Amino acid sequence: MISVPLIAPDNGPHARQAGALMVLIMAGAIALIPTTLFPVLRRYGEARALGYVAARLLEVVMLLPAAAGPLMAVAAPSPPVEALVRTEERWGQPASTLFFCLGAVLFYTLLWRARLVPRWLSGWALVAIAPYVAGAVIVLFGVVDPASPVNSAMYAPLALNELVLAVWLLARGFAVRAAAEVPQRPAPVPQGV
Repeated sequence: MISVPLIAPDNGPHARQAGALMVLIMAGAIALIPTTLFPVLRRYGEARALGYVAARLLEVVMLLPAAAGPLMAVAAPSPPVEALVRTEERWGQPASTLFFCLGAVLFYTLLWRARLVPRWLSGWALVAIAPYVAGAVIVLFGVVDPASPVNSAMYAPLALNELVLAVWLLARGFAVRAAAEVPQRPAPVPQGV
């Protein structure tokens, strides 16, 4: 998540524009990940795979004000625009994080059930989601700042897992054995004919 100090007014308009651009790039990547994985994941549970796509797309929707707000604040600085930016920082980022966690539960459950990656890797993620959710909730209720070390520590286990998963998938890919064991769905039978 792009940290709040990066787009703070005291860092200047160029920092806000750079932060907004990073959020737009991140939102595009987030939208492409589940749509790219959907054809593979649907074989192991179409409803969960669709839920994963939907949760990640809702995450993107919650992130877009993080890009639009700072750009609007640079183009037309005014108290209402600043209020929009503060509102997004207060509610949008934690809400986006909660949708990320929902998508992560669906994604890693699919990986666990299908054994597309080692179970220790998907199990680690499923356990690491709990502190991630807790971090989002305590930010949402104003207990800690989004850029606080406490929040970063709560995000660290899942962030590390995501990096390990990325290296695993680049090096080894999905388990071929698991993909070969997918039962073929029977053709639908017409009803009422």
